[in-house]
Parts: sequence; structure tokens; C-alpha cells
Amino acid sequence: MMSKFFLFYILYWMLGNPIIALLVILLISFTIDRTYFGFVPDPLKAFRTAGRINELRRIVAINPHDARSLKELGIFMFEKKKYGKAVEYFERAANKMSDDPEFNYYYGISIAKNGDIRKGREYVDAALEASPNLKYGEPYLLMAEVFIDNKDYKMALPLLESFEKITSYSSRGLYQMGLVKLKLGMKEEGIRYLKKSVEVFKAAPRFKRKVDRKWAWKARALLKKGV
Repeated sequence: MMSKFFLFYILYWMLGNPIIALLVILLISFTIDRTYFGFVPDPLKAFRTAGRINELRRIVAINPHDARSLKELGIFMFEKKKYGKAVEYFERAANKMSDDPEFNYYYGISIAKNGDIRKGREYVDAALEASPNLKYGEPYLLMAEVFIDNKDYKMALPLLESFEKITSYSSRGLYQMGLVKLKLGMKEEGIRYLKKSVEVFKAAPRFKRKVDRKWAWKARALLKKGV
């Protein structure tokens, strides 16, 4: 906080205008965030996404049975974490998209996030049966996180183990595995996974670190608690 105030003071002194000085600080903060952290949404991407969503809504208003457009809308809602709305779109496309592993994955996780874990798991299992390496194992990870959110760590563990077999260098997956191991009383293994989560983050290229930073921080926080 003091450093930002000092920077503001210097810029105000140099530019002679407090509003311009504040705008420069905001621009610097935004640039740093987009380069290293990613907390602030990309405004251009958000604008393009909003435009595409509006376009898809017009399409399904004209043709309510356009399954591909309904699926794409559902995925957009999924990415926005609006799982109830995602389920609404996916339900309308389900009859035509039931053989699509990607569709079943998104539909299943949305259903599970919306409260019906058993039914959601059935769709995710169907997706993985048809395509075991779908999205580099992401369905295993997200289904595990549903169980973690519901404190069902025993159900989460085998899913995380399956994910690790496909993607062994995911800071997010390693953090979740460490957390689950700790919750199940496997302290030494849990600590090992948390440390590996941080190590993988440090070794990752810059674009990957921006994605993984959150999970490395969470791993560090647990380790600092002396778990």
C-alpha cells in the first residue's frame, strides 16, 4: 500500500495531474496482472465472449433444436460457473449429443455442481469410457473437486489418482491430491504432494505459471500451517 502511495506521489509530482497519475498506476497494475497473475479478466476476451453468446442466443431463438449452438452456450455458462444455466442448455441438446464425450463431460460436471452428484458422475463416467484421455484427464480432476467440495475425500482420491496417471505435472492436481491425502490422515504423502505442487509451479513456463499460481499459493499456505 505504501509503495503504491509513493508511486502515486512521484507520478503526481512528474505529471502534475492526480487523475493521470492514478490512471498510470492502474495501467501498470493491469499490465502486471495480465502478465503474471490473471486475476483481472481480459477485457477483449470478455467482449468477444459476450458477442458470441449473444450470437448463439439469436441462433437458438430461431432454431431451438440447434444442438451444437446449445452445447456451445452451455460450455460458456460452465466456464462462467453458472452451472444451473449450463444444465438448461445442455438438457435441450442432450438427445442429439448423447454420443459426444465432451458434451457428456460438461453436462455431467454441471449436473454434479448443481447438486445431483450421482447423476452427474454417470455422465462423466460415460465420457471417460468413450474417451479415457479426454482433455488430458480433466474430467477426473473436476469430478474429484466436486467430491472435495462436499468433503467426500474417499471418493475424490481414486479420481485424482486416475488424473495423475494422465497428467502428472499439474500444480492444481497435485495440490488437490495433497489436500485429500491430508484429510484422509496420510500426512507425509500429503506434504510431499503439496511441495511438488509448488515445485511444478516454479518449473513451469510463464504462461503456465499464471494459471497455476493460485494452486501453488494454496499449497504454500497449507505447508506454512505446519500440516
